[in-house]
Amino acid sequence: MKGGGWGPAAFFLGLVIVLGFAVKGCLDLPAKIASRTVTGVREGVAEVFVDLLHLRPEIREGTKLIWGQTSARTEVIVAAKKIEVGYDWEHRWLGSRKVIRLTQTYEVKAGFDLGKSFWVELGPGEGAATAHLPAPEILAVSPVGEVSYRDEDGWWNKVTDQDRSRALGALALEARRAGERGPLLEEAKELTGSRLIALARAKKIRLQLDYTKRE
Repeated sequence: MKGGGWGPAAFFLGLVIVLGFAVKGCLDLPAKIASRTVTGVREGVAEVFVDLLHLRPEIREGTKLIWGQTSARTEVIVAAKKIEVGYDWEHRWLGSRKVIRLTQTYEVKAGFDLGKSFWVELGPGEGAATAHLPAPEILAVSPVGEVSYRDEDGWWNKVTDQDRSRALGALALEARRAGERGPLLEEAKELTGSRLIALARAKKIRLQLDYTKRE
């Protein structure tokens, strides 16, 4: 009788232990799900930037740094446009005038210098993140084809090699300014933004973009 009496008691004790573990598991479940969600967003955001820009960004959760940035390069070109520009220069000395006239086509490339401040902040809310990107800028200006060049000497005011070199430098600077004035920078921003958001959406991540102002 005494030996048989332990059967129901042992069964009841085992049931209590099992139920205790089950209740604890249920209580811990939201935290585990949230943890997996944060981890999933973190990894998904990293994959988005690796796929498009070939780098893993710095990732923050509030004020806490989760991952540092890793990249083999800091400049990423995303848009390019050919622009023809001209530059006229003249100089007068004692009534004698010398002139240089230049025309050249340049390929102007725009993108992001990710060596500047750049990070992704997780949240607000589950499955959301905000990417803080530097403003797009002109990263490269390269001549295409031959320059159209003409100069005129004054009677005693001759065009020098130094004059020509300065004029060519000013022509390249004008091409850069033309790229900044035109739609190229906005195009780089829109192309990058739409692609990042689409890649994030495919991973069930709501990604917002925030650009710093261009200096």
